[in-house]
Amino acid sequence: MAGGASFRHLDRGSMTVEVAFLLVLLVVPLFYLVGTLGRVQAGAYAVTAAAREAGRAFATADSADLAPGRARVAADLVYAAHGFDGGEGVVTVGCGGPCLAPGSTVQVDTQVVVPLPLVPDFVRSAVPATVTLTARHLEPVDAFREGGSR
Repeated sequence: MAGGASFRHLDRGSMTVEVAFLLVLLVVPLFYLVGTLGRVQAGAYAVTAAAREAGRAFATADSADLAPGRARVAADLVYAAHGFDGGEGVVTVGCGGPCLAPGSTVQVDTQVVVPLPLVPDFVRSAVPATVTLTARHLEPVDAFREGGSR
């Protein structure tokens, strides 16, 4: 019995060290995963909202000359609200028929590239360092719009 007591004495405190090590080993990747998924989700929200708002801004413009600028400003505001700089998001607008003609449609395509944090340079050839997100929105021009493309 005396030998068993000495072994217990040697094992004291090792569980605390093991639990602390395993906790760090599991929690750090979990925090990274949550942060990365949060950033990708913000990008997904940004591209869909930017496409929708750019389409609305384009379709409600007073003239076809002002419409592209309005669409770009609307998309940039949405990108900024989701934490992306104005130059990070791409906006492409096309018209189904004459632009701003009553009853026509406006097609808006948006794209944003979300960089994944902490991806080291030596694994960039095997692991993507960015995620590209795209969205498309079709916005109808009001059928009772006066005038068309002034």
